[in-house]
Amino acid sequence: MGINILLVGIGGGMGSILRYFLQRTLNVSFPYGTLLVNIAGCLLIGLLWGIFTRHIDEHRRLLLVTGFCGGFTTFSTFTYEGVQMLMENRWMVFLLYTFLSVVAGLAATYFGYKLTS
Repeated sequence: MGINILLVGIGGGMGSILRYFLQRTLNVSFPYGTLLVNIAGCLLIGLLWGIFTRHIDEHRRLLLVTGFCGGFTTFSTFTYEGVQMLMENRWMVFLLYTFLSVVAGLAATYFGYKLTS
């Protein structure tokens, strides 16, 4: 159990640091960084899902899926930015951001899975 917690922590730390860097670099007038990390994280989860269906390695899954992807992607920031857009009456930007985040995230997960399964 101790190694599992350590692997999740290491993966989560690496994912969070990369997300922080991308959001600081890309979030200007539109939350491109958040959109990018969430879609890239969905693609990565799909890829790993396809790989792990053939060969289950619990330690790698904990490090990469639970840890890294969990730290890299961020639903709470997505919802926070969406509510900010609504409070600023930026309805069209909110709708575009929400649509892109959900549809592209689902498509990326499916595409990643199909690539590796």
